[in-house]
Amino acid sequence: MAKENEQIRKLFIGGLSSETTEESLKNYYQQWGELTDCVVIRGLASQKSRGFGFVTFSSVAEVDAAMAARPHSIDGRVVDPKRAVAREKSEKQGSLVNVKKLFVGGIKEDTEEHHLREYFEKYGKIDAIEIITDRQSGKKRGFGFVTFDDYDPVDKIMLQKYHAINGHRAEVGKVTLVMEVGILEVTLVMEEEVENMLVDVLGMATSGNSLEVVMAIILEITTSNLLIMVQ
Repeated sequence: MAKENEQIRKLFIGGLSSETTEESLKNYYQQWGELTDCVVIRGLASQKSRGFGFVTFSSVAEVDAAMAARPHSIDGRVVDPKRAVAREKSEKQGSLVNVKKLFVGGIKEDTEEHHLREYFEKYGKIDAIEIITDRQSGKKRGFGFVTFDDYDPVDKIMLQKYHAINGHRAEVGKVTLVMEVGILEVTLVMEEEVENMLVDVLGMATSGNSLEVVMAIILEITTSNLLIMVQ
């Protein structure tokens, strides 16, 4: 049986005490399985802990078990574990933020709420599902949102490159707090023309456009309109 990709077997551990060493980190996390790697990141010159590290398990099931057993406390301090993100992805806006809400693009007209629930409930407990529709026609706008009761299901979903829902390829992305508040505030008071623009931009993620580009445009629209509102 082929070994699972190392990236999806790795946890980032933030908030470490300056007293935590590789040994104490390993001793704590090996209660959930075999570790193939364990490191506390240190400054090059000082060799002092930078307050975070990584542990790599031998299987994703062990990662799941560790995350299900939160909160974690090491050397008297509650730490912040999360699924590790590849370096090239960690530089993208919002990639390291803990969020419970997921953007889902690529929702076709024949896709219903139960299709989203059936697909995403394997990752964690779902609190809410919303498929966005046109106010007048009731036709689906091609995207929606899934809200979980915890941030870990969203992180796990984001590690998977491709998702197929009801036979259709879907795009997923994190909905950060800044974006969520911006969209909420703007849609409550902005003109219908701007609201339609916002919905159309979100729909771009269903047409092969980069989700990162789409999210950046959303932030620009919401920020610009919020500035207009307060002037």
